[in-house]
Amino acid sequence: MNRLACTIALLAAASTDALVTNQPKAFASDRRNFFGVLGGAAAAAVVTGAPAPANAKAAIKTGPANPFTGDYDDPNHPGCLRQVKVVGAPMRADGSRPLYAVVEVTGYDGKGGAKVCKDRPTRADLWKVTGKTKGDDEATLDFSVKGGPSDLVGKWDGSGIVFPDGNKWTKLNYAPRDRRPTDMATLSDGPL
Repeated sequence: MNRLACTIALLAAASTDALVTNQPKAFASDRRNFFGVLGGAAAAAVVTGAPAPANAKAAIKTGPANPFTGDYDDPNHPGCLRQVKVVGAPMRADGSRPLYAVVEVTGYDGKGGAKVCKDRPTRADLWKVTGKTKGDDEATLDFSVKGGPSDLVGKWDGSGIVFPDGNKWTKLNYAPRDRRPTDMATLSDGPL
């Protein structure tokens, strides 16, 4: 049943008291109630049946529903932590939210500049970069805190994030506990 039919059915069911009463009323009062219900139903039908504006965008998914959220393998830093989270954008002073969700990337590159991670990091060893999504398949990240570009674009290709230099972080289907910080008691030992 479409939205219009549901709205009309709900209004009809809710307005039966206005149309049928056990007490005698003046004709003008019954007619006023009848036309009030009829006008309300017509207004609801117009509002419910109106198409969405052409420029209206679907809300960007956050949390586990977003394809970017998860743990990744980075071929340039094998065995190192690469965790991406997509969270809702913070509220503005006027009470509205930006169109794009916030992307948070937490990582670890190994002790002493090593490119391969064989040990678990501490929280002090982690780095964090942020960015924003541009739809469900593109994110712009600010790697300037690590000496990289402030507007690095990563594109979701169905199995990972591909960067302009050809590097691809492949998404893992599990949460690798051996990459998590040793001093983070809040992390769950359960499945992803």
